[in-house]
Amino acid sequence: MLIYHPAQDINHCVYRLLLILEFSEHEKLSIDVYRMIDFYTLFPSLLKLITPLPQSLSTLRKEFSNIPEPFESLRNIKRILYELESFQSTAIQNLIAKELLSKEDFESGFLKRTEKGLLTSFMEQALSGRLVSERWFQILINEFPKVKFAGRDGLKSRTGLMEYRYDMVKA
Repeated sequence: MLIYHPAQDINHCVYRLLLILEFSEHEKLSIDVYRMIDFYTLFPSLLKLITPLPQSLSTLRKEFSNIPEPFESLRNIKRILYELESFQSTAIQNLIAKELLSKEDFESGFLKRTEKGLLTSFMEQALSGRLVSERWFQILINEFPKVKFAGRDGLKSRTGLMEYRYDMVKA
C-alpha cells in the first residue's frame, strides 16, 4: 500500500518554505531555525512536547494544546528531521536557482526572499488555505526565530530534535 505524506513531497516542501518566508515578520531566517519551523509545520501536535517552553513562549502554551493529535504514529522524530533535511536542501536549491531566495544570504547560513514576486495564484492559494491563519503557525514563524536557538537552554535542547552540546555559545 502506498501512503502519501507531505514530508516526503519536494513540491510541498517548496510550498512550505515559501509560506514560512513570505508570511514571517522576519526578513531572513537561519537555515537551522527554518528546518525546525518546517518540521513543526508538518507535525504541529509535537509543539506540545517542547519542555520546558522558553519563558517568552510560555504564555502561548494553551495555543499549542488546541492542536489536534495526528493519526500517524511518530516513533523517532530525530530521524524524521534528519530525513527531511534532504527535501529541505533540494527545495532551497530550487528556489535559489529560480532567484526566489538570495544566494548570498544562503552562503552565510540564512534564507531570505528576493524581491522577485510570487505568482498571484500562489498567494491566493496561500491566503485561502487554513495554515497561514492558524495561531500556532503565526507563533512558529514569528516567535520561534526570536527565541535563543543554540546551547543547553536553547530550542535545540528543549525540542530534543538537534544536537546542541557542541554549539559555540557565548557565556
